[in-house]
Amino acid sequence: MKRVSLKRIYLATLTAVFLVTFALFVAFDYVSQQNQAEEALLEEARTFAREMDAVWQFMDNQQKVINTSSDGDYDFKGLHCSIVGKSVGAIFSYNNDYTIRYTNFEPRSYQDRPDAFEAEALTAFNEDSSVTEYYGVAEFAGEERFRYLQALEVDRSCLECHGGPVGEIDITGHPKEGWTLDSVGGAISIVIPLDQQREAVIGNLMLDAGFFLALTLVIGTVVYWVTRSFVLRPLERMSDAFGKMGERSLEVFVHEGGASREVADLIAGFNDMAEELRGVYENLEDQVADRTRDLKAANAELERQRDSLERLSAELAKESELKSDLLSMVNHEMRTPLTTVIALAHMAIEDCDKRLEVSPTPEEEESRAAWSEVLSSSRNLLGMINNMLDVARSDAGMTTVASELMDLGDVALAVSNTVKPIAKRSGVDFRTHVAADVPLVLGDFEKTGRLLENLAGNAVKFTPEGGAVRLGITLEEGTGDVLMSVADNGIGIAPEDQHRIFEKFVQVDISSRRRYGGNGLGLALVKDYAEAQGFDVALESELGRGSTFTVRIPRDLVVEDDYEGAIS
Repeated sequence: MKRVSLKRIYLATLTAVFLVTFALFVAFDYVSQQNQAEEALLEEARTFAREMDAVWQFMDNQQKVINTSSDGDYDFKGLHCSIVGKSVGAIFSYNNDYTIRYTNFEPRSYQDRPDAFEAEALTAFNEDSSVTEYYGVAEFAGEERFRYLQALEVDRSCLECHGGPVGEIDITGHPKEGWTLDSVGGAISIVIPLDQQREAVIGNLMLDAGFFLALTLVIGTVVYWVTRSFVLRPLERMSDAFGKMGERSLEVFVHEGGASREVADLIAGFNDMAEELRGVYENLEDQVADRTRDLKAANAELERQRDSLERLSAELAKESELKSDLLSMVNHEMRTPLTTVIALAHMAIEDCDKRLEVSPTPEEEESRAAWSEVLSSSRNLLGMINNMLDVARSDAGMTTVASELMDLGDVALAVSNTVKPIAKRSGVDFRTHVAADVPLVLGDFEKTGRLLENLAGNAVKFTPEGGAVRLGITLEEGTGDVLMSVADNGIGIAPEDQHRIFEKFVQVDISSRRRYGGNGLGLALVKDYAEAQGFDVALESELGRGSTFTVRIPRDLVVEDDYEGAIS
């Protein structure tokens, strides 16, 4: 959005304020002039009405003198108050635009019949005795005029000609109307032209508008001159100084002459800032050179460290490869003699069993117990070696996972055959349950078995004598996932340890390793085997109340019935 200069904003604001103020002034002055003109016209009409009423009263008071001869005899001349009033009004209205006449609803002369405006006034007078005048701008003879009507009161002298009885012929030869003192004796109707008043209103309005315009221009010019001298010009000098600073010229100084106090403070602040910038800029090049040298040195150091890290990384990779090779070699070399030991232990136990059947002696029983301990320890050692070998394969990226149809009932049976004898020797009740609706799934039979075997073996190991371990496989309603769970009522796992229990070589504490044995690889392999096949592993445990490990096989690895039928 393009920014507008302060000068334009100021001029536009002054112009807008002037136009709005001028329009309001003209409207207010016009209304005021109109009201004044109407008041003047009303006062003029009232004056005419008072004069006509005075003529009427004079003629009424002089009737006895006019209608009495010099001999003192009554001699009606026909010069009554109504005739005189109408004559005076006709003479006054002759050869001008003013009209003064008398009117009533049922006049004795058709010339006195009321028009529409006069009829409204007469109606108002007759309906409400407190209404004595009626006025406004209305049409008369095709033009708008100011019209005024004043009600005529009936006095006793009027009743001589207009009183009762109704229909009696009065002295003027007209039938009487039957008026009373409460009747309305018609109205004086006065019509005044509006031309002079309108010309006066327009003239006064133009005179006032011209004066207001001149006064506003003078005030606006003075205000603009003061603002430009004390605000705009100093700000323009500051703007020029900022422009020079933008062109990298810091040798600028703004004079405060002619500025207002606030703008002068702003200029002083600008000059101080410019002085500080000059001081900073003088040392900026040296600082830049110093920083450049520091950056070059830092970059060189980073290059050296990167080379060192690359060498170290190569050495670590080589050491890791050697470690993996050594571990694989050691594991393979250890598995062969361990297999031999296990086979010999089996043979020795069978031989002891035969001799015990022939002649059971304490020496033979001790010998069998010793060989059983050798067999158990050898199996445990072989399991740890297998775990270490699998970890070595996983670290080396050599682990492969098959995707084949699995009957989880067969997997559970194989795990039970391996774990149940161990649980029996430990005094732990181990049972398995596979729900009837569990379908076939896709996965690696061997690794799934090792996964459950590690979970079940761990559960037996950490469950005290007399405890129970349950391996259950079910189909979860709603999701269609298959759940494999191993639950025990053993020692449990504290909440703060649950997040790291699946890490390699991790056990809850050192005492657990000394008491229960193991190398902390079983659960790490469980997690690796599960993730490699697309399974999820979850743990729920409470310290002292047991643990439940759940392996979730997602629905997309579940084999539908129609696919199973096609395979069979």
